[in-house]
Amino acid sequence: MKRLFILAAMLLCAAGLNAKDGDKILAMGYLGFRDDAATLENYQKLAEAGLDMVTLEMDQAEVQLHFDLAAEAGVKIMAVLAPYTDHHDIADVDFESVERLVLRFKDHPALFGWHICDEPNINRIPDLKRIKEYIESLDPEHPVYINLDPLGSIRALGTDFYRDYVETYARDCNLTLLSYDCYPAMANEVVNWWYMCNEAVLATTRKYGIPFWAFAATCWIDREGPNNIHAKPTLENVRLTVYTHLAYGAQAMQYFTIRDFGGTSWSPMMGTEWTDAYDLLKEANLEMKRRETVFAGGEVVKTRFTGLTPFACLPLISSDLPEAVASLDTDFTALVSFVENGDSHYLVVVNSSWKKKCKADLTLAQPCIIIDRAGRASECPEGKNALVIDEGDMLVIKY
Repeated sequence: MKRLFILAAMLLCAAGLNAKDGDKILAMGYLGFRDDAATLENYQKLAEAGLDMVTLEMDQAEVQLHFDLAAEAGVKIMAVLAPYTDHHDIADVDFESVERLVLRFKDHPALFGWHICDEPNINRIPDLKRIKEYIESLDPEHPVYINLDPLGSIRALGTDFYRDYVETYARDCNLTLLSYDCYPAMANEVVNWWYMCNEAVLATTRKYGIPFWAFAATCWIDREGPNNIHAKPTLENVRLTVYTHLAYGAQAMQYFTIRDFGGTSWSPMMGTEWTDAYDLLKEANLEMKRRETVFAGGEVVKTRFTGLTPFACLPLISSDLPEAVASLDTDFTALVSFVENGDSHYLVVVNSSWKKKCKADLTLAQPCIIIDRAGRASECPEGKNALVIDEGDMLVIKY
């Protein structure tokens, strides 16, 4: 009977039937095209990479053309209502201009939502709430998007605790999605406060019943001096960022950036030409999509850590494990997430390093299913299993 159950579960996984019909992890390209790159071929390149949407600054002359090309390519638009350089401080809003744009494009089939601010301080809440509610009065069908700061940015100050920052925004701005950015892969290590931010975001999205939208870096700013601290994106550190966020319940992955924006030495599009950074974005995103049915529409029940536990997180203890899993040990720190999706239950183990492989000793009380990077399901037998998790990768066990 156990083997029949395992075979049936493998067939369901392969068919993608373990998530609600139509559910998927959204993928957005951040900093989309300017007018000089407004071609159907470019929008089709986004679709080929598995991107569902892209941001578009509405201060351009050919906005209508962008919307029409995006619709033809099957890509949605997140309309940015201020130039990128103004995102951090929308002070004097021209409500007449906003109204004209919203009324003009709110019924366009390419529209996904309205982007009004990036990385605001907590004191921006009254103004942003007013702008958000005004747009919603004009267009109640599309979400209004605000992307929040990570803890490491000075603009996030204004509260004593990061959870207060994200929760106050979620409550006072009545957010319908919670987005924040963090690019954790540094030259030699992962930033130590990243997991604490994710714990705060997970708690807030649970409390308010809203989805988490996360970021991953696909560009590199190569400049001299102490500010050049982020590692150049690789498949391994993009995996680490994406899979960690999925393990915290992310329902959308946002890739920063699509184009260069001044000071960028490596991004998917430089000027109007595609680069090998595009190939990296495409490979990482399509790889994520192959296992999206594990996470899309799912619920993260709890997160724990093996090895050295990051600040504000909890260590994995034996009572955390389901009956199907007798024990789990790793040779260094790994994130362990317990995900429920419909009638399916998953144990997800994410290698915390993008530079070395993680050895996992897994003892099963009954056979389980492992879902690999290609989305293939295979049986993991009862008893002791010595497994290896690649750099930045995750082990997905269906039990």
